[in-house]
Amino acid sequence: MVKPCLAFIFIAFALACNSDSKPIAAEAPNDSTNSLASISTNPADSLRNPSNYFYLSDLPTKHIGELILSDSIKALQNEISYRCLDSLNSRVDSSRSFYLKVFTKVISNSDGPLSEVVGEYAKKYIETYPNEFASYASGFSKSEMELWAYQTVEYVLADVEAQRIKDAAEWTNKISKSCKNCTPAQLRALNNFNSIILRAAKDREETD
Repeated sequence: MVKPCLAFIFIAFALACNSDSKPIAAEAPNDSTNSLASISTNPADSLRNPSNYFYLSDLPTKHIGELILSDSIKALQNEISYRCLDSLNSRVDSSRSFYLKVFTKVISNSDGPLSEVVGEYAKKYIETYPNEFASYASGFSKSEMELWAYQTVEYVLADVEAQRIKDAAEWTNKISKSCKNCTPAQLRALNNFNSIILRAAKDREETD
């Protein structure tokens, strides 16, 4: 009786070893949708797309100004660049001083995408802070003075066309009178600037 029992146990063991069993991992479903290919089709982040209006708009405005000053990026017709231009008229002196440097960088790029609108910001700055502009302009080179004047005059003439002022002379006289307690150097710079404005305005009238 012992031998038949041993034979039966041996046969059962052999059958178990030769069975076509599968590992547990092989029994898991193969979900092809859970692959890298399925998530690589997500759209690019618009905040890092230079062609998007809100490019870099999640970053602090001052940081963008620093990037413009270091030539890491160029000012574009987008939300963050307009924020830098708006800051030229900040009520905080230290902020205005910083953004004046940024604005100078932008306005110097006369063929840039913002060249058609920087004059509006220049005009507002001169009207709001004539003493400060006169101080700044006293250190202008001839080309810098002309650049500011030629950019600004377009918006001075826009005021004339809209009948907010009679002519460019009315605007320049207003700026001169607003420059209270100006030093002789500041007044000379302002008078020089105003003379270029009037000459440019006359040239525009003759070509119209």
